[in-house]
Amino acid sequence: MNLDNVDPHVGGRGNGDGRWLEYQLERALGRWGYRAATRQHLYSMEIDVVAKRSEKQQQPNDWIVAQCKDWTDDPITPTALFRLCTVAFACRAMPVLCHTTELTPRTEKLARELEVRVLELPDLERAELPAPQIAKPTMEFREWEPQYRAREHRGMFPLMFRSEPGKRFSYVPGFKPVGNDADYEPIESDRDDDAHPAAGH
Repeated sequence: MNLDNVDPHVGGRGNGDGRWLEYQLERALGRWGYRAATRQHLYSMEIDVVAKRSEKQQQPNDWIVAQCKDWTDDPITPTALFRLCTVAFACRAMPVLCHTTELTPRTEKLARELEVRVLELPDLERAELPAPQIAKPTMEFREWEPQYRAREHRGMFPLMFRSEPGKRFSYVPGFKPVGNDADYEPIESDRDDDAHPAAGH
């Protein structure tokens, strides 16, 4: 994609106006099998893009909330990521961050630990929604230890909560993480198929 193109559907890439990137993500989600909408609201907060898969796959990413940062200079800080994850949890949807800038090292680490799908412009040309980045390549040559994996190193729930049933990492109720990658499986005992509305619907 050429960042200098002016898209007539959204009025171009005005300074501080994220509509161009939101539109690109909305189009990509449509190709990936989602119904998407931009500029939706969760109470008093605006959400850049919300989407739900047209044919559910019984995965947490059947519901998505996305934040778009069409910036040229400023890096994305943890504050932006925390807001996205809060909105995603409130909407019971998986978080997606789509950006044209850089992430601070702390933001990058948190995005991996919180399983946020971080997309750049080339990712929008893929055939399907990319998975979260869960492994970090080693900086050493010919080091054969297993790659860094977020689920192995992100720590635990607070000690007071660990022994209680149902305390697990998941944005969408009714799913639990499986393995060290980014896989989930349904939990039949607390699934509620009608309890996963996308934001704004």
